Amino acid sequence: MPRDSRPTSTTRRPSASRTDSRHQGTIAGVFQKAGFTISPIFLFRSPLPVSITEGIDLNQNSERNDIPVKAYAFNGLNSDGTAKVKEIGDCKTWNCGRGAWRSQMNLRVSRSFGLFGTARIEAIGEVFNLFNARNPSGFTTGRLLGTGAPNPNFMAPVDFSGDFQQPEQRVGQIGFRFSF
Repeated sequence: MPRDSRPTSTTRRPSASRTDSRHQGTIAGVFQKAGFTISPIFLFRSPLPVSITEGIDLNQNSERNDIPVKAYAFNGLNSDGTAKVKEIGDCKTWNCGRGAWRSQMNLRVSRSFGLFGTARIEAIGEVFNLFNARNPSGFTTGRLLGTGAPNPNFMAPVDFSGDFQQPEQRVGQIGFRFSF
């Protein structure tokens, strides 16, 4: 690999897997009230593994992908937008870090109206990511800069809901269904 194309300590490295969550679930319901059908769906997922590195070449093999002694997890954002990082134990394998929780509340509301005979029209409104959860992902994984100084962007998310190939930010749609 040419020297200038090697990842640096501020390069975003993808998580090991986009599906390796320890806990994942969906809670859904359907309620009918005053002619309306209300259907909330809440999705959640525990943090995905993150391949954190020291960011410098500790073992002198010309690669800056040495795993750190300690494992770290994203723990939210500070008021100035920098990442809060917490130590979660020893880093014994690749992918020992953890990213952020993901949650999303979707809501569908519909109501059916009679037209004539057996013909009906149903008005449907849907909102995805109702509470506009940011859902950070794609973390800066190098703990140290090339100089050996701490990386101020370590574990800072670079992707959020609404970014390319990420869950949507709050978005809504309306539709109609005709039946006869």
